[in-house]
Amino acid sequence: MLKRTLLCILLVGSCGLMATAQAQQFIYKWTDEQGQLKYSELLPPPGVPYETVRKPGGVASGAETKDLAKEQEELARKLAEEEAKTQEQQEQAQKEVADARAKNCEIARKNVEVLQGDRPVVRADAKGNKVTLDAPQREAELQKAKKDQDYFCNP
Repeated sequence: MLKRTLLCILLVGSCGLMATAQAQQFIYKWTDEQGQLKYSELLPPPGVPYETVRKPGGVASGAETKDLAKEQEELARKLAEEEAKTQEQQEQAQKEVADARAKNCEIARKNVEVLQGDRPVVRADAKGNKVTLDAPQREAELQKAKKDQDYFCNP
């Protein structure tokens, strides 16, 4: 009876070890909320569709190892390409902001120059009619132009 109990415990324990060893050989593949591909030995969050990349079955063969290595190299290459693309987009956006700032600076400088000059300043009103600025209007516009110049020309 003791032998039988001991044999059952040994059998159940070895089955548990085999199941644990096999469970650790699953690799799950899924896409997260940000659209990034994820690989893990842990199950993804509930409700997230996934696929099993490597199934249990002992030691991987040479062909499976090469396939995994190729897949890892491909993923690394794609990641590097995406990072380079993101970096390029950020640099382009920074260049566009700098270009717009330089253009606005030049416009503000010209406005200040015109408003400080002796010639009459004319602008269009809401109806599209040309109106000459009087001294108080001109001074107010000059103050606005100086603020614009300070903002756009002094980063």
